[in-house]
Amino acid sequence: MAFATVCFAFTSCSSDDDGNTSSSCEICTVTFEGATSTTTYCDNEDGTYTTTLEDGTETTQDIPGDVSFDEFIASQEQLGDCEKA
Repeated sequence: MAFATVCFAFTSCSSDDDGNTSSSCEICTVTFEGATSTTTYCDNEDGTYTTTLEDGTETTQDIPGDVSFDEFIASQEQLGDCEKA
């Protein structure tokens, strides 16, 4: 059930909430029990990241703890593969 929270489908990240179109985005793909899903994470460069889902839903969350966006992405790579968008 907890795994379901990381299973999303791909939608590109073209901008963040403040209109900055040059944000750094990573596309992370996870396969679980035969189902593959992809999530796009974009660094808002303010201690938050935006997650974009397949249906276009965007959520902005704080980067957990005292870590950088790159460290956050490295933690996501524990679940699957990530690459620059």
